[in-house]
Amino acid sequence: MSVITSDARMATRAQSRPVLPVRSAWRDGSRASWLLAPEPTTVPRIRRRVRRQLAEWGVPTCGDVIELLVSEIVTNAMRHAWGAVITLSMDNGTCRCEVRDTNPAMPAICCPHEADEGGRGMYLMEALSDRWGSYPVPTGKVVWFEVACSPGNGHHDA
Repeated sequence: MSVITSDARMATRAQSRPVLPVRSAWRDGSRASWLLAPEPTTVPRIRRRVRRQLAEWGVPTCGDVIELLVSEIVTNAMRHAWGAVITLSMDNGTCRCEVRDTNPAMPAICCPHEADEGGRGMYLMEALSDRWGSYPVPTGKVVWFEVACSPGNGHHDA
């Protein structure tokens, strides 16, 4: 007969719990953050959460552009880092998205060949956002973008 200790029970319970690829870190009226795990379902889940958050803020028509740009930078973070934190904020009609990851390498616009499957994300960022950039932090980097939105009218063209 084997004896299971409380430590063994807790370890078994911890192992049987699913790791959630997207967990809310915090939310208030104009900001929301989520912790992102490098799992295959992370990108579609965070797209849905971003779309819901934009609807709560009354700017659901900005969703297509913001969702696409979120997909690009979250995919890069999941591909090249060990997880990330995404923060979405709304201030005076401008939606700002920041993704903080653990990889210190800064994004760069590259010249993909016609047959390449990737390498176009920063082109999309340049074309669709009003502003974007990145900056180093002690634990990696932050990549961010901004898109002007207005209730019911969606993305503003500059």
